[in-house]
Amino acid sequence: MLHILNEAETRAALPWPALIEGLCRMFVTGCERPLRHHHEVAVPGEECGTLLLMPAWVPGDFIGVKMVTVIPGNSARGLPAISGAYLLSSGATGSLLAVIDGAELTARRMAAASALASRYLSRTDARRLLVVGAGKLALNLIEAHASVRSIESV
Repeated sequence: MLHILNEAETRAALPWPALIEGLCRMFVTGCERPLRHHHEVAVPGEECGTLLLMPAWVPGDFIGVKMVTVIPGNSARGLPAISGAYLLSSGATGSLLAVIDGAELTARRMAAASALASRYLSRTDARRLLVVGAGKLALNLIEAHASVRSIESV
């Protein structure tokens, strides 16, 4: 059965503790990660866009490809310049299992990696967190770090 996860469903499917632990296991065990593909895409009458393909897999388990498009002319349309999706397939059969919101997945993965590093590098009694920046990643960083430390002040 194919699952299509929008932003909210991606967030719900990846709670911080499970995501951080899964990321930790993957950093230890590893996976196959060929170089990403970077392609120029013509957009008639506009600046060229970019297509990025980022594959990775665990043999016999899962195959994933993050696909990102960068279309600079989208700002004139009131659309985000960057769009993406993650395609998850069975490593045994190749069957497509899920299409996952790329922006939310990326923001959660980056925040989880930061919180995982904090788990090993910050003091266990740390109660304050400094976040420089704003937006989706900043909010995710706060939530992720609060799942590994008892943060009282941001």
